[in-house]
Amino acid sequence: MPDDLQRWEERYASGRSGHLPPSRFLVANAHLLAGRVLDLAAGAGRHALYLARRGSSIDAIDIARAGLRRARTVAVTEGLRLRAVQADLETFPLPQERYDAVINIRYLQRSLFAPMQRAVKPGGVILFETFLAGQQHLGHPSNPAYLLQPGELRAAFASQEILTYEEGLFETEDQPAYLARMITRGPTSRRGA
Repeated sequence: MPDDLQRWEERYASGRSGHLPPSRFLVANAHLLAGRVLDLAAGAGRHALYLARRGSSIDAIDIARAGLRRARTVAVTEGLRLRAVQADLETFPLPQERYDAVINIRYLQRSLFAPMQRAVKPGGVILFETFLAGQQHLGHPSNPAYLLQPGELRAAFASQEILTYEEGLFETEDQPAYLARMITRGPTSRRGA
């Protein structure tokens, strides 16, 4: 993981990343993402800051301190509620039943599927948007490990109420991309509760 960390630190420190507007999918569904929100792989905070400006309290987690530092600087300047957490999501345990919503935009770590579902409070919302097989023909990412297969995301969150699910080629805030997009709502009570 050190190579991955160094690559992201350099990218955010150089200013080569983090200047895009928030995901169109997130913006269109932001009304569902109120309260305490967890942003996974938050980078320089484009989504975290957008939601914080709408009044949410955000925990932004990323491996790169440089990206989080940029997000935190903006949050402090604007008086936003944003807590930056530098952590490796491969090993960092997500809290359970803490968040009203969890967002995961353009990041794929399959081992987080179950922890994300446990991180939301009963009835909490998960918004997930990431790359789908086919994206390799358009550019980054091209590694199959970072591309969802058709139907994979829906199957991984089958225990949730699926409010929105779509797959295909979509216009994004910068260029077309093959994406899977999903919004779920968790059960209103946990088993054994």
